Amino acid sequence: MLWKGEIEDGAARELTMGEVRYAIAGDPVDHSLSPLLLGLVHARILDLVGPKELNLQLKGRHLVATSHIEDAFAWGYAGSVPDAPNWAYTNAPFGKFRTSGLLAKAIEAGMAVEDADDRFAPMGEAAVSWASHSVRVDSKIRLPTGFLNKEIWMNLTSPLKHQLASNAVSAIDDSMVHQSVNALRWDGQGWWCAGLDGAGVVALAQHFGVSFESKPILSLCGGGGAARSVASTWLAAGGRVHAATSRRPLPEELQSQCTASSKNAVFGVNFDAELASAQAPFILNADYRPFEGDVESMLSSMCVPSLNGRWMLVAQHLSCWATLWAPHLRDILPSIDLLLTQLIHAEGLLSAYA
Repeated sequence: MLWKGEIEDGAARELTMGEVRYAIAGDPVDHSLSPLLLGLVHARILDLVGPKELNLQLKGRHLVATSHIEDAFAWGYAGSVPDAPNWAYTNAPFGKFRTSGLLAKAIEAGMAVEDADDRFAPMGEAAVSWASHSVRVDSKIRLPTGFLNKEIWMNLTSPLKHQLASNAVSAIDDSMVHQSVNALRWDGQGWWCAGLDGAGVVALAQHFGVSFESKPILSLCGGGGAARSVASTWLAAGGRVHAATSRRPLPEELQSQCTASSKNAVFGVNFDAELASAQAPFILNADYRPFEGDVESMLSSMCVPSLNGRWMLVAQHLSCWATLWAPHLRDILPSIDLLLTQLIHAEGLLSAYA
């Protein structure tokens, strides 16, 4: 089977083998686990459907250390960086022999894990959904339904999320309005973008049994790009938001909508690690510490009720695949609990070589 794509006149055409170059851009990026997650998801899907049906090759993964969005786009067009930064997990330049070899070994170690750790299992009856009710997608935007010949996928982290303001980029959601873009896709014809930190948090809440039919309250500490994405998406999904005390408040257009009381909050997110003022039965702290101890120690440290940032990283990465990069593969993506389990095992291998 070959995936079909749509062109402007509505006619279908068969797609050639898709090639994707990937980067995460921002400053710092040396600690990023996103290239490892990309490899784990790709390997998982490849294992399920085979190379012919997947129709996707990863042609390169890069760290683009920059404080300017223009440099991120320059990488997209040039395909390389002048000086590859060291990756914290290998203490060697990213893309060079040592890092590439250990990254491949780490992906193999993660893929050797076939089942999610039972301690990460979903709770309650609310199923995780990547459906558009969690992410407001512009219905006029028609993303390709397969991979085009040469694509670019990119994640943005601080301080780039608020810098994108170009008419040359088409937003599939409200991320340009709220300056919360964290994902980009070049499909060979144009740039698309989305802000999917919020989709990740909504998916996590659903994973832990939160039903949006009851208009659940989120306690949110923070006002940066990721926090703005979370507030906007939680509200769009039908929830309510309590804006907890933070050194950086939400912008007024969002702050005015986040007036719920924290008394009945069911989920909390702290983006401001210093204040950490969000309070709820389940608390997600967006930061995550380096791998410490052995795999079992790390798995144990990931359990509820206090969740570290790896949970959010995994959930938003899956949302990038499901919403922007490869929505036609949504139904065969790994679950949050499986991908998190595989990530910890992959990190364990890297830690052994550090």
